[in-house]
Amino acid sequence: MNLPVYQVKNTIFTALSLFIVDAFVMNQGAIAVITGVVIVLWLLPKSLVLKYKRESARVPLTKAAIYSIMVLLVFLANVANNKLAKYRAENLIVAIEKYHQETGHYPEKLNNLVPEYISNIPLAKYTLFFNKFRYINHKDTQALYYVELPPFGRPTYSFNRQSWGYID
Repeated sequence: MNLPVYQVKNTIFTALSLFIVDAFVMNQGAIAVITGVVIVLWLLPKSLVLKYKRESARVPLTKAAIYSIMVLLVFLANVANNKLAKYRAENLIVAIEKYHQETGHYPEKLNNLVPEYISNIPLAKYTLFFNKFRYINHKDTQALYYVELPPFGRPTYSFNRQSWGYID
């Protein structure tokens, strides 16, 4: 039994849409986890039942393969985005510390670093939401953070302790 082309196209389109939403809008992996559960609890058992009935299991297995690739790509995109955010944060930390060494105080806001210490304030990562660095300079507290796993999960660099911590 040949697999209908429209089913493959529809599955690829759906998987691509879910990938974009999960990796670059929500940036959580929640859709990927749910999809993985559907693969394990529905598509794979369905293919086993069809095989047992001596029918073709190509449709559910093809869908499972396509969605499995989507799940993997979501997690790879999220890991890559978070590594990028950490790298960019380290560059900002160097610029902030240089500002502090030269002026004797921390900048009031990140834009005070431009253009003398850094050419621009980069996005933390390539997502629609939660893509900016946040900087706190309040009395004796100076910190830089970004959102790793929305809406919580914020790696935070404390300039007072000169170390990373985690909020949430």
